[in-house]
Amino acid sequence: MTTANHRRTAILKAAAAAFLMLLPALFCREVKAIPASKTGFYFDTVVTVSIQEAPDPEGLAESCFDLMNELEHLLSRTLKGSDVWRINHAGGESVTVSSRTADLLRFGLSWAGQTDGALDITIAPVSSLWDFTSGQNNVPKADDLEKALAHVDYRNVTVEGNTVTLADPEAMIDLGAVAKGYAADALRSLLEEGGCRSALVNLGGNVLTVGSKSDGSAWNIGIRKPFGEPEEVIAVVPAADQCVITSGSYERCFTADGKLYHHILDPKTGISADSGLNSVTILSASGAAGDALSTACFVMGLEDGMALIESLPGIEALFVTTDNELFPSSGWPGSPM
Repeated sequence: MTTANHRRTAILKAAAAAFLMLLPALFCREVKAIPASKTGFYFDTVVTVSIQEAPDPEGLAESCFDLMNELEHLLSRTLKGSDVWRINHAGGESVTVSSRTADLLRFGLSWAGQTDGALDITIAPVSSLWDFTSGQNNVPKADDLEKALAHVDYRNVTVEGNTVTLADPEAMIDLGAVAKGYAADALRSLLEEGGCRSALVNLGGNVLTVGSKSDGSAWNIGIRKPFGEPEEVIAVVPAADQCVITSGSYERCFTADGKLYHHILDPKTGISADSGLNSVTILSASGAAGDALSTACFVMGLEDGMALIESLPGIEALFVTTDNELFPSSGWPGSPM
């Protein structure tokens, strides 16, 4: 077994144990025994599906991971042969993709327009220069960032039916800001079609609740305290048939020359967004919308991000500043710890 596979196995085992240990404290403090729970590794994150009520919980959990595997082979930027990989290596030639990929690209382009590029799915030339996982802690050279930024512009992407074209041959797509949220929505549809009445899905900071707990009460979703211990929460929000999605500077980061660098990149500068925030959590029915907004609002900052949230019906947010002060939107149902 390769070193990478050893690391992947260790991460899965540790994450599964941690999730099961924290589940009662963070997510469902009164939850009963879970009929089926399954953990896997997709989109560079640990995914755990925990089903409480369904006709065939074990079979349904297995189907969830079949779907995750399918989506990763469509949407991953780094997986050779995926739809996104083929687009990025087509040199500007048109590429025919799956309906799922085309739909998500249209969705990402829509939010890019609504956020004036705070979310930009063509961030890949920049994001590929950064490495937040190896421990190398290298900051890209300014010249390299400048060259990469010249190819970041969502307006270079055209989607007509299932055909995708990049007007700039050196542009590249990265769906990391929306893929897990989209996957959450797809998993919800699958679970509901399978007769699931109660389930909790954790996609590495993206939490999907299907129905309520078996006793009819809402799930209690813990929001991690930025830079605190893994089990330390800063707020708890009740959720039922909703997604709770957090983007935070503490998730993947390193310090170099006394400065913190994190994986939420500003498409206009190519470096980590310096918006005065530690995290943004979105509460919404749509996982894809929540994923897009958590990233965009983090880049936009508290004032502009809050204004956007307040303009969107059915979506709430909790902003946590760099001094860990909490700013909830007007309809936020949660409470600080």
